Amino acid sequence: MGRQGRENKVKKKIEIDSKVIARAALIAALYFVLTAFLPAISYGPLQIRVSEALTLLPALMPVSATIGLFVGCFLANLYGMVISITGIYDVIFGSLATLVAALLTTRLKKKPFLPLPTIIVNAVVVSAYIWQYFIGSLKIEWLKNLSPIIRYLFTVVSIGMGEAIATYFLGLPLFLALEKQIKGKKLL
Repeated sequence: MGRQGRENKVKKKIEIDSKVIARAALIAALYFVLTAFLPAISYGPLQIRVSEALTLLPALMPVSATIGLFVGCFLANLYGMVISITGIYDVIFGSLATLVAALLTTRLKKKPFLPLPTIIVNAVVVSAYIWQYFIGSLKIEWLKNLSPIIRYLFTVVSIGMGEAIATYFLGLPLFLALEKQIKGKKLL
């Protein structure tokens, strides 16, 4: 391979990397904005994060969507901590849950199953800590007095339902529309 061929290969590699970075940044920004500007439904034991509709994107663009979702979730959860809605556990474990779910989503081939990693991972992980931020301000006395195991199971169901709404009713149509636009190409 001549000098010109090596230079073109290097330029192509840089071009691909910049596209991946640009897509990741766009996804991170969208995730952050959709979460932070809808705090009433984005944080808490009863939540429907509209931003979770983006969690199917790793099936179309595994690298950029996985990075973008992780960074966007980290920033959104950090914002939640800064405005005193949640805390450090959400920043760490909520962001890692999103990363794990994104990595699992890259492995799935059947479209109806794409939302499942996000639903299951977030329901199990986020439910493990989310009550500690909200139990003091909870207005429903009977719920406040439940055992921690029952509260955890209640939250698994409520977080799971919120995730299902965001991923099946918003995310799957978004995924199908984007898939149609890129005509079956797999992006990085």
